[in-house]
Amino acid sequence: MPAFAADTPLLPEASAADRALPIELDAAWSELDRRNNRLVFRNLHITQGELAISAEEATADPADFEDSTWVFTGNVQIENAGLQAWCDTAEMTFSNNTLRKTTLRGKPARFLQSRAGGSPTEGRGELLEYDLGARTIRMTGGALLSDGSNEITGSNIAYDLAREVVTASNNGAGQVRMKFTPRQKPAGDQPGQGTPPPAQQTD
Repeated sequence: MPAFAADTPLLPEASAADRALPIELDAAWSELDRRNNRLVFRNLHITQGELAISAEEATADPADFEDSTWVFTGNVQIENAGLQAWCDTAEMTFSNNTLRKTTLRGKPARFLQSRAGGSPTEGRGELLEYDLGARTIRMTGGALLSDGSNEITGSNIAYDLAREVVTASNNGAGQVRMKFTPRQKPAGDQPGQGTPPPAQQTD
């Protein structure tokens, strides 16, 4: 589906400049388990450049961004470079202070991604998995992908951002559904409209 452009990545990979920015963390309550090198936060808000994450609770294991897994639970909200996402639980894997993979779960988990000169891309599903290295998004469980004009629904939707390829399936149960909205041509391009051809003279 060419309408779904590759300029709509979920949580785009941070640039070297972004990785150098300080990570600011605010929480109403925190606990550090030194023996297991594990952090627990409540009413957490994290920002780094354009990235912002908030949740009712979060755990970090180990307690850093170097090589760790963070789990956010309860009214999770994510904003980053024109993206907005909402879910019940988010698991994020960091390596070398860079986000590598993220998994969003909800009833449903959903995201909106702004697109230059067009309607935002919307995606949802009970499970959203984004691999930043492979540049793929997989949505499962009541999955939907829409750009405002065209829409795909199914049990599983895989979106390859690099190849701009969308694959949808229903695991043998039901049908994959697609809705396409024809592009409207300018009035002068419609059949029977526009400037009529010049009359031909006959002898």
